[in-house]
Amino acid sequence: MEYYENLLWYVAVSMGWLAIIAHSVAWYAGQKFRALLKAPLSEDVEHKTRLWEQQIGPWTAMGLVMSGLSIFSFAIWLTV
Repeated sequence: MEYYENLLWYVAVSMGWLAIIAHSVAWYAGQKFRALLKAPLSEDVEHKTRLWEQQIGPWTAMGLVMSGLSIFSFAIWLTV
């Protein structure tokens, strides 16, 4: 039983840290996207804007899923 308690605790902590990293990457992508919107329009800027915009959604989703897993495993750890 102690094995599962430790496993749940490690999953909760590691998913929490990974969620922070994923949200940080999404924030950085959003900052780059907003900065490129202010730049003079060219083909290169348009391409980079599209790339940064496409990165915001998946990183945000990963961060939310990892946050949920962290909270879920922490709640399970409390009940075990």
